[in-house]
Amino acid sequence: MLGRYTLLPADRYITELIAAINRSTERIDMIALTIAEDATTRELIDALCRASERGVNVSVGYDLFFTYREIEKTSKRWWTFWNRTQLLRETRTTMRRAGIKVHWFGQFSPFLFFRRTHIKWSIIDDTVYSFGGVNLYHEGLSHIDYMFRVRDASIVRNLRDEHSRIIAAERRGHVYRSHLFGTVSHTVLIDGGKPFDSIIYRHILSYARESERVIYVSQYAPHGKLGAVLKRHSGAELYFNHWRGADDIFNRIAIRWMMTVRGYTTRYTRDRYLHAKFMIFTMPNGREVAITGSHNLAPIGSWLGTREVALETTDPRIIRQLKQFLDKDIKS
Repeated sequence: MLGRYTLLPADRYITELIAAINRSTERIDMIALTIAEDATTRELIDALCRASERGVNVSVGYDLFFTYREIEKTSKRWWTFWNRTQLLRETRTTMRRAGIKVHWFGQFSPFLFFRRTHIKWSIIDDTVYSFGGVNLYHEGLSHIDYMFRVRDASIVRNLRDEHSRIIAAERRGHVYRSHLFGTVSHTVLIDGGKPFDSIIYRHILSYARESERVIYVSQYAPHGKLGAVLKRHSGAELYFNHWRGADDIFNRIAIRWMMTVRGYTTRYTRDRYLHAKFMIFTMPNGREVAITGSHNLAPIGSWLGTREVALETTDPRIIRQLKQFLDKDIKS
């Protein structure tokens, strides 16, 4: 089973994730932008607690500000700041009482949107779930999105090391340079939180400039240097949410501004919110390269020092799955 990469839509991901946690015997390392306790995720949190209580080493990290923000969006409008903060604390207390190591990321960020942790991965024993954009709360699990199940000993080992490194850096308030590891066909790209230093965005931009054809999928319209390249690119297919379908006022303003200023049009016409993020490049020699992960394919995360993870691959089996997802879940 080593070396197998399987794309899991969001609903299948959460079901399989809970089952994997229930089977776990040694170690669970999980990072998500948002882990909010609600009717959809309560079974997940219970499974994590049970795993820890039976002796599994469980470490969970999530972004404090964005988890609070999603609680605010889904809770009753009369809830006060104190009510929402209490819910955050109660979830953390529940997990800590079960022996889970809980890490709130972003507590020492000087600004709300600076140095956030946007990475998503769940490493359960010898299996990784990552390289997609699924957030673990009710609305996030309803979006059009996916994660990859990966059974690759090298990636498990390296991402576990990265997990520990992020926690140590967050504890000290440090950042580190972006970097990569892996092989020619399966390369993992990590943005370590250093402002204006995104290896993911640099690779995306380089491939876009050289490619003959580009498939772009993101929740946002392209902008910045990538937007300028794709605006001139004769072989670019763009799939992003129309501003009318954005999930909150901030996204609506951002997407409308990008569409108005750049004059982009999107091929995405469905009502469900598109949250998946990947690009497929066809190079002049016919070779295809895909980059898939948590990165929104926008420069602002690089400017603000957002931590991200992505998989860069030439594996035709992975690219085929991304195209099938495009055809079934995005185009249709």
